Amino acid sequence: MNLNKKNKESHKNEKILAIKKALQNSANYAISNLSKQNGFLYNQHVSIPIPNSLQKVANIIRKYEGGQYVNNFKASINHAAEKAMPSTMEIFQNSIKNMSIKDATRLLKGKNGSITKYFKEKNSKFLYKKIYPIVKNSMRNKNVMHYYDSFKKYYKQYVPKTSLENNNNFLMNLSKNIIKQTKAKEYIINLSEKNLDNYITKKSIYGIFYMIAQEETKIRKNHLVYVTGIIKKIFAKYMQ
Repeated sequence: MNLNKKNKESHKNEKILAIKKALQNSANYAISNLSKQNGFLYNQHVSIPIPNSLQKVANIIRKYEGGQYVNNFKASINHAAEKAMPSTMEIFQNSIKNMSIKDATRLLKGKNGSITKYFKEKNSKFLYKKIYPIVKNSMRNKNVMHYYDSFKKYYKQYVPKTSLENNNNFLMNLSKNIIKQTKAKEYIINLSEKNLDNYITKKSIYGIFYMIAQEETKIRKNHLVYVTGIIKKIFAKYMQ
């Protein structure tokens, strides 16, 4: 009786240890990759685009040979997100540490995506609180607002000027129509620094969970060759 009880207890401990290691591996994979230089920018799945409200403006600027201003602005946004990543690991470690045996069993038996969902439920609010002030600070250190101002300045000054210098009514009217149709000036004015902070923070969190989901899929589908030790032993049993 005592031996059976000990075996059950040992198995419970193995289950929670295995799922905790899987969670840790997933979090490590996400944070370590996104923390690298250009970890966001060069990853097509999580690269943070210029906000939707500025996309049409960006297209106009590119047409007027201002692509470098668009690219610099986009790069600065992604670097701000990158800067915030290392500090988020503590949040994941706390949620892993406080996991119950019930949660561990549920995640082991759960479908692909259950680990990612668990992290989202436990950590999303904490991640936002952690990332937002870092992004706000990075907005200055990474010159985000400087590049944003250059982006606006190029649009407001160079684009209309190009049309006028052509001294061609057709081109001038075409330029005015494009501006009117996209409401470009209105978009730029309405995108405050606070809104940009919020945008980068939310996109950063999306990137983290996307990467965690990718790692979870690898562990569940390739547990026999992809991981070793306790994870291999326990996941092999539940993934059969």
